Amino acid sequence: MQAGSAVGPPETRRPWRALLAVLPFLLVIATVIAVYRAVRDRVPDPLAVHFTAGGASDDFAAASDFLTLSVGMPVIFGAVIGVLVLRNEAAGVLRWAISVGYGLMGLFGYMCVSILLLNADAGDASAVHFPPVHIAVALGVAVIGGVAGWLCAGRDRVRADKVAGPSRVAPPLDLANGETVGWSRTVGSPVLLVLAPGFLAIAVVFGLAVNWVGAVGFGVACVSSVVFAGVRVTADHRGLTIASPFVPRPRLRIPLARMEEAGVQQVNPLRDFGGWGYRIRSGRSGVVLRTGEALALRLTNGRVFVVTVDDAATAAALLNALVARGHDAGNTGGPERKPGGTTGPDDQKPGSASDPGQRT
Repeated sequence: MQAGSAVGPPETRRPWRALLAVLPFLLVIATVIAVYRAVRDRVPDPLAVHFTAGGASDDFAAASDFLTLSVGMPVIFGAVIGVLVLRNEAAGVLRWAISVGYGLMGLFGYMCVSILLLNADAGDASAVHFPPVHIAVALGVAVIGGVAGWLCAGRDRVRADKVAGPSRVAPPLDLANGETVGWSRTVGSPVLLVLAPGFLAIAVVFGLAVNWVGAVGFGVACVSSVVFAGVRVTADHRGLTIASPFVPRPRLRIPLARMEEAGVQQVNPLRDFGGWGYRIRSGRSGVVLRTGEALALRLTNGRVFVVTVDDAATAAALLNALVARGHDAGNTGGPERKPGGTTGPDDQKPGSASDPGQRT
């Protein structure tokens, strides 16, 4: 089978799309600054910035700090999305990124402007009331903004479904009849290791500044980043198994029966999959923890599965040999036999007592 390239042909950059991506961020910055300048002499200092479910103010901040936060967040996130779009990175998910950016800025901008206007002419910030209807309106603005961003962004030119499979198919290892062979490597993700303390810091700051209930999500993200910052990749008679070296679950396994061929390809997490971790794209999926060499499987359903790992060529060669052995056993009408007539461990039926890996 002819091997395909990891990604589609290079595309021409579209600077106008980067401008379109940062447009909502610029609009929010301009609007917040304009409203702040209009009401700065009429708002209390500090002003009410947080409210209970009933709308009563329960937290306060200096007006200058509120302005810094309201302008700083769009600047940071807008710059990130703008650079990704301009460099044409994260192919296949840029349209989603632009749409989410529009939606978030709609929500964020509405809330910031509403807080400023509600504080205007309030003699005492503790008396400021935030009607819950503003939450519903903010969510509506976010939905409208997200739809507008999706329609304006247009389709991504570099599509994930252009990936055809392994760029280099590995020749199978020469295995003797009944020989049992296994391969295993551990791979880590520097990105997730860096993100973990970042999520922890955000959780602490959010908990102290807002509430600890909202900080739970960031705490979960921190723990997940630590647990899945490394995975153990194993290739043997059961197929390909990917699991955390720290916890037994979750575990992903692809049996030999689902494999057509194995090979090696180079993977860039952002460009090819739009990020790190377990990724799903049109026609392919994978566990992508870093840039570089990856084991690539073409499955019998036509999809491609990849996992970034060192020494991928050896794993691919072993899996190709085991797949070929399974085909040969099927063509002869039964499992291979070791000398003496015993059945090899490679030939145990799925779910048998001697194949504990089938029980997940």
